[in-house]
Amino acid sequence: MERMKAVVKQRDGKEGWAYTEVERRAPKPDEVEIRVKCIGICGSELHLYHDNHFYTPPVVVGHEFCGEISRVGKNVTDWKVGERVVAQLDKGACGTCEFCRKGMANFCPNGKAVGYDENGGWAEYYCTPEKFLFKLADQVTDEEGAMAEPLNVVCQAEYVKEVLRPQDIVMVQGCGTIGLMAAMAAKVLGAAKVLVTGTDVDEAVRLPIARSINAIDLVVNVEKENIREIIAQETNGRGADVIIEASGAGPAIAMMPQLIKKTGTIVVLGETAAEEIKLNWNQFLLKACKIIFSFGEVYDAWDMAVKLLASKKLELEKLITHKLPLSQYKKGFELLEAKKGLKVLLYPEHQ
Repeated sequence: MERMKAVVKQRDGKEGWAYTEVERRAPKPDEVEIRVKCIGICGSELHLYHDNHFYTPPVVVGHEFCGEISRVGKNVTDWKVGERVVAQLDKGACGTCEFCRKGMANFCPNGKAVGYDENGGWAEYYCTPEKFLFKLADQVTDEEGAMAEPLNVVCQAEYVKEVLRPQDIVMVQGCGTIGLMAAMAAKVLGAAKVLVTGTDVDEAVRLPIARSINAIDLVVNVEKENIREIIAQETNGRGADVIIEASGAGPAIAMMPQLIKKTGTIVVLGETAAEEIKLNWNQFLLKACKIIFSFGEVYDAWDMAVKLLASKKLELEKLITHKLPLSQYKKGFELLEAKKGLKVLLYPEHQ
């Protein structure tokens, strides 16, 4: 039996994580094996590091990664060894339930979450059905490829759900990876003006990066500046056409009805660690705004994300703050915990 190195969540607690050897299984007849080349640490994995996310142990973690095909199953005819790919994550989807038949396999009750219930990509190799593959264009770097998954989360919210119209003024709450990707994608999709917000804790790393991104017109530290006055000034008193909530911060969420225009659209992307958030429901009602919650992604989102990567219109390289060998994944978590990193990438150490 062949072996490979991987990061495994074996049990609760930080001591329950291990960089260890696991089985390197052969691809099934309709699968390919991907030699993983680059990995991203997701905020949800930081939640998992603190046992604030579901999982089924033991499991190889990771869902942000790209690589090249290293082996193909006997029935695979459309893909060949050496092609660079990313993979959709709808493993276990039945294909017959209401959600699968509507093209929303990410909500299939039989689905398994890659990196949480099903072995993921924090490993030297990863096997997946060929039907989930998307080819990366030659001009897309491995680092950009590793960010395809968070980018398609943004595409699900902005493109698939059709929330943006040309010349919209968009405010993005939160300047993490998802927030900054959402800001860049909004401009590519036709927004006239894009604003991004953060707080004092973001001044060390995130806000300086946000200020360097050409697609972002204005960056606001809400603890130093009056966001209500700024939004009023930037929108001639109307309010933002679209608010993309990517912060998960209670105060920011509670402030949204004061910043959105009447009949505007709020798109919620950010998970929150807060058990409860106090809202003035009447403020939302009186604005007659639309609130859309976006979770997961479908084929069209992946397709758009891969096309956006190929267009080279997104300054994704500016999001990368650290590159580490996979064995140093805990250092990556520590950098994110201390707010010293934004996008931390990991690289398998292939034998």
